[in-house]
Amino acid sequence: MTRKSFFRERTAKDIRELDMRQAMNPRGLVDKIASLGAGQGLIVRVQVVPGRFYQHVEDSREASRKCYKHGDLVALSQPQSQAEAYHNRDIPLAVRARDLSQLAGMREEEINFTGYSFRPLQGRDRRKRVVPFVWLPEAERLFAYAEHMTSYEDKEGVKKGIQVIPYDDAARVSREGAKVICTVPSRTAKKLRYKIRLESVPVDGTTERRAVVWSLKSDFEADPEHSQWNIRYTGEKDPEGSDIFTFYPHDIAAYMATAGHYWRQHNLTPMEMNPFAVFSRRGAGFYNKLCNNVLIFDPKLSSKEKTRKLHLAEKSILIARAIGVFGHDEIAYWDPLRDGKVKDYDWQTSSP
Repeated sequence: MTRKSFFRERTAKDIRELDMRQAMNPRGLVDKIASLGAGQGLIVRVQVVPGRFYQHVEDSREASRKCYKHGDLVALSQPQSQAEAYHNRDIPLAVRARDLSQLAGMREEEINFTGYSFRPLQGRDRRKRVVPFVWLPEAERLFAYAEHMTSYEDKEGVKKGIQVIPYDDAARVSREGAKVICTVPSRTAKKLRYKIRLESVPVDGTTERRAVVWSLKSDFEADPEHSQWNIRYTGEKDPEGSDIFTFYPHDIAAYMATAGHYWRQHNLTPMEMNPFAVFSRRGAGFYNKLCNNVLIFDPKLSSKEKTRKLHLAEKSILIARAIGVFGHDEIAYWDPLRDGKVKDYDWQTSSP
């Protein structure tokens, strides 16, 4: 499948043609990546995915997939019950900032988290919600593409961006959240928009919003291909069930558009209760370098160079390490005065 030009990245061959340097030590790796210029590349010669995921697998791709599905997560210190949520004034941003800031107290090379998680406090679907770090900046790239490069037509005319159709006029919305239908562009050429239904969206500024947000989930009319293959089983004696709910960039971009929709109506609740970290311009830039300037040495490859682009789990871990090294506010927090509009982040990569 061919990606649309907005989402195309340098190939491994393209990156090899840059001004290359080497990283031989996991300590200081984040700084080396962050300091890369547009025409510079880096070959990582240390293993990023923890060694335990290489057991009983044939190659690094299998190890990375295993890590993506079963890797360590930062469990957010959210309220543990509906009643506790009603009495807790911490918005999700405050919870994330508190928990992700703890990465700063760890050694860089020991930070192996692939994302963060939270649990619903109400409703029938109590599956753990998982937010992989890699999908947060990718959602911002998708959101920027939608805002600048796409349009849709409704009864009011032609508009840019992600279409948002809220269903929020029922009496139970304050306790259960709204349902919002969004149409989100695909990153694949010649593919139609995805129709996504967000559920448990907090839109009412009542106390109940503090519990509603933790039940957020989505339902696709047709799932993005990657999510269909994200099948996960825990160990036979593992106390946690196998079924979890993983958010993808299309979900997150849809929520961003939904928050913007309500913001323009002077309703700040969806933005205030956003469960997704909005990356700074610096955080997005770091992710862009992972996609376009970094290769990793892989001894099991048959190619002469034995280097490849990073897998999703490796990108997620390196993003977590960047949060640990530079701090939550520098990477995983959007400051509009410092960063400008998310849709205006620079995602385009010049060819080498």
